Amino acid sequence: MPSGQLMTMPLLIVNMGGEMVYILEQRLQAQKIPEAKGQKVLSDVVRTMYYPRFIEELFKPQDMYSVHSTRQIFDKLAHSSIMRLNESSMDKLFDLMAMGFKYQIMSCITPQELVDVTFNHLDVLKRLVGSAAPVIELLNECTRQMQLAYASMTVADYAVMRQCLCTFFQDRKVKVSLFLHNHTQNSDGSIIVPSGGVLAANALPPGTVRYFQSGAEIDREQLPTAGGGAWTPGAGARTHLG
Repeated sequence: MPSGQLMTMPLLIVNMGGEMVYILEQRLQAQKIPEAKGQKVLSDVVRTMYYPRFIEELFKPQDMYSVHSTRQIFDKLAHSSIMRLNESSMDKLFDLMAMGFKYQIMSCITPQELVDVTFNHLDVLKRLVGSAAPVIELLNECTRQMQLAYASMTVADYAVMRQCLCTFFQDRKVKVSLFLHNHTQNSDGSIIVPSGGVLAANALPPGTVRYFQSGAEIDREQLPTAGGGAWTPGAGARTHLG
């Protein structure tokens, strides 16, 4: 099975693509574009993004693209409909897409949640394209490819994927008004990592010390830690991110 490093591109493209469609939908609504015309624009973009041959190539094991090469992909996708964006608008769109996904990466409690975030993006896209059955089938096929690619991946490979994505976005610190308003971004553009929330399933609270003897746990104690009480046990529910 390919290593996590070689299977990072599908997560990058599908999630950033989902963010792109969200932003385009908001812009279409803000410009009061008729619903039917707006839905056609979104369906055209999603249809191109999930074209079978493109998805087939995307899920082949490969190294991460550069930021420049990734930007070129989305330049073509954004102009696959009747909509046209100038370079300045495309710059802003790409920055918002990147910061949206970066925030989700930093907010994931475990690397495995990256796949759940991707499924959430696909689910929302199905709602946005409405009754366009051929487009929905393309999204369903991508969901199947996701399940095949990541269902049996090891924890170590998930961790490598997350590290690759963090490296990709490391120096991108574009200020987003919504993030600044919600206090999820600092004034220098860096993302504020959650210091509390719900723990991953079967994870122990910070400060837990377990004592073993002959391979068996004989005692356990909870040491006081800064912010340890901000975490609550998790039941393994799917993340809402995405």
